[in-house]
Amino acid sequence: MRLLRIGPLLTAIVVALAPTRAAAQQAAPRPAGLGVNATIVFLYYRDIPAAQRFYEDVIGLRLTVDQGYSKIYQISPTSFVGLVDETQGLHRASDAKPVTLSFVTEQVDAWYEYLVARGVRMRAPLRDGTRQPTRGFVAIDPEGYFLEFEWFPDHPQNTLLRQALGRR
Repeated sequence: MRLLRIGPLLTAIVVALAPTRAAAQQAAPRPAGLGVNATIVFLYYRDIPAAQRFYEDVIGLRLTVDQGYSKIYQISPTSFVGLVDETQGLHRASDAKPVTLSFVTEQVDAWYEYLVARGVRMRAPLRDGTRQPTRGFVAIDPEGYFLEFEWFPDHPQNTLLRQALGRR
């Protein structure tokens, strides 16, 4: 009885029929730009009402969209933060918070004084940056997320970012 050696033949057929990476890229070219109108950072919470009170009453954000399990707040014309009920979102809340929500503002000193007066926990006091030319501080929200309030002063290292922010 003669055994057929189909391994190499089968491999050749699969390779011939499989679309190549180049063909796939030609079929669906990358868009010229991202086409993104805004960004939403979603943070996951065990206690949504407490998070809402903090972001509304302390930070002063206004609820933009209430999706029930998710509360979306506008921070600037094109940036939003979403507070998500961990039991219904894509992720679960965890003790480790490897995310920092950064607010870029010229009013870092006023924000620091205000948040300290409201009893908000601070990771560190207001100070000038030591690794790069910034001024800011990090507050801690009710479930442990870091909220960085920072400003990028006029300095050669900050030129490109300041231009992107619309400042020269």
